[in-house]
Amino acid sequence: MSNLEDEEVEFKGITYINHECDNPQMIADLPDEMRAFYKEINGLVAFNGGFQIRSCGTSPSWNSLEDIWKGPNALHKTYPNLGEDDIPFAQDCLGDQYVYRAGSVWQLLTETGDLDDLELEFDEFIDEVIVDPIEFLALYPLLEFIESGKELKPGELLVPNIPFSVETEEEYTFTKTSVENRLTSLAEYFKKHTA
Repeated sequence: MSNLEDEEVEFKGITYINHECDNPQMIADLPDEMRAFYKEINGLVAFNGGFQIRSCGTSPSWNSLEDIWKGPNALHKTYPNLGEDDIPFAQDCLGDQYVYRAGSVWQLLTETGDLDDLELEFDEFIDEVIVDPIEFLALYPLLEFIESGKELKPGELLVPNIPFSVETEEEYTFTKTSVENRLTSLAEYFKKHTA
């Protein structure tokens, strides 16, 4: 991986960054390959809202790794494909999750619960995100949203007018909501359609 001091500069469109950690034990609990990154950057929102790495600690709540990994809103409580040791460290602008599991980064599609191994180590994943975020993270909905004159602020995610798992010929349009509202509605949709 490139020098971590340069890493922050390589993330484009940063709208939020957290260098402070209110829970050092949380960083200590991370695997070695994640810990070096977190000692430099403890959470950020990059690419104008397209990619969010959660912060170790509880504040702000929308960016809390502690809450979504070990707390009351832990993703493994909703998604059976996840275990307690899986670390949901990041998400894209639609609320799909990136999870560290046993040396590899996986993607959780939050509408369906599908979990795919990206076959990338943490450092390799970060490099892929930086090299081509639009293609790698499929940020086309965000580009369309921004081109319409709107912006995604820290703590917000996009909401499509139709779930992606529904086959349709209709045009997708996007609004925005808080991270908490989006993840809650995705969890409710998942439970309703997988019961």
